[in-house]
Amino acid sequence: MKPQHIFIELSGTSREIGLKYGQEAKVMIHRNLEFYKVFFKEYAHMEWNEAQHLAQSFIPLIEKSAPDLLEEMRAIAEGAELSFEDILTLNCRSEVIFARPDGCSFIGFLSKHGKDGHVYMGQTWDWLIPAVENVCVLKIQKEGKPDQLIAVEAGMVGGKGLNSAGIGVCLNALSVGKGKVGMPLHVLYRMILNTTKASDAVEVVSLAQRAGSGNFDIGTASDYMFCLEYTPDNFDVLMSEGEPICHTNHYLSPLFLAQDTFKRDLPETFMRLNTLRRKAKELEFPVDEKTIFGVLSSHQNFPDSVCSHEDPIDSKYKRFCTIYGIVMDLTARRLWITDGRPCEGKIATYAL
Repeated sequence: MKPQHIFIELSGTSREIGLKYGQEAKVMIHRNLEFYKVFFKEYAHMEWNEAQHLAQSFIPLIEKSAPDLLEEMRAIAEGAELSFEDILTLNCRSEVIFARPDGCSFIGFLSKHGKDGHVYMGQTWDWLIPAVENVCVLKIQKEGKPDQLIAVEAGMVGGKGLNSAGIGVCLNALSVGKGKVGMPLHVLYRMILNTTKASDAVEVVSLAQRAGSGNFDIGTASDYMFCLEYTPDNFDVLMSEGEPICHTNHYLSPLFLAQDTFKRDLPETFMRLNTLRRKAKELEFPVDEKTIFGVLSSHQNFPDSVCSHEDPIDSKYKRFCTIYGIVMDLTARRLWITDGRPCEGKIATYAL
């Protein structure tokens, strides 16, 4: 997999941010759009115009809770010379069809285990192989909001990242086999990164009318690290009390164990979680970004490992693998991301 992601610095109003984003990532956004047109047809037997129609139902909730992000989407569309419906549908891709959620493996460390007393978190992102060409890193400066560094799929307004207040967010896809019209997770990402303390980050998700299921891994430079598991109907918060915290693609809260449907479709989630927990116990502390990338490069249970490799026999639209590894130092407000799998990708560094 060749290095592909680009870095874009954005500042100003929502319109100015979206317009520049759309212009500078135009080629990647068009490529991402074509990928998802095929994806929707292959996995949901849904034509793109059908997906666009369904995405319209999400507008009122986004308008109510995050109108600035809706404005960004309109400007992204203008800058990329696409329709607003195209960009909206990209940003609702996880909710328009509640199937084939992407995977990942997460690990986080509080200050007692981090180098120089820093708080670290990191994860792999596992998805379909064409996505490796469509990763952007955005630095966003908007008046009245914390500055943000986020890794996104081209054309989307939210993703994994951190802010200048020391809040970091990662994600594990989960499923209870149902969904409803509600806040898209890519919008929730940005809403979390608009906060400045742990309790406000929880409130973003707890008060939202949630469309689907998932787990936000949230850490803070003020020394909190927790997994916020949610369904359309409920949520739970699993907090570290000092120990390293790990999560993959099945529910850990007793509230949701009986409802979990994704675990049957992705049984390697149990192996990956066990690998992370065992490696966390074997580590020599303190840890830094190199330590965490080492954990994220594990090939135990290959190819369905923490660093997941695709089966070359499958078509590219069925080749599930690790697209990148990402590590964050929340104390230093620094982010590292690989161009491709962490076992072989070149690491780029960004800071606020």
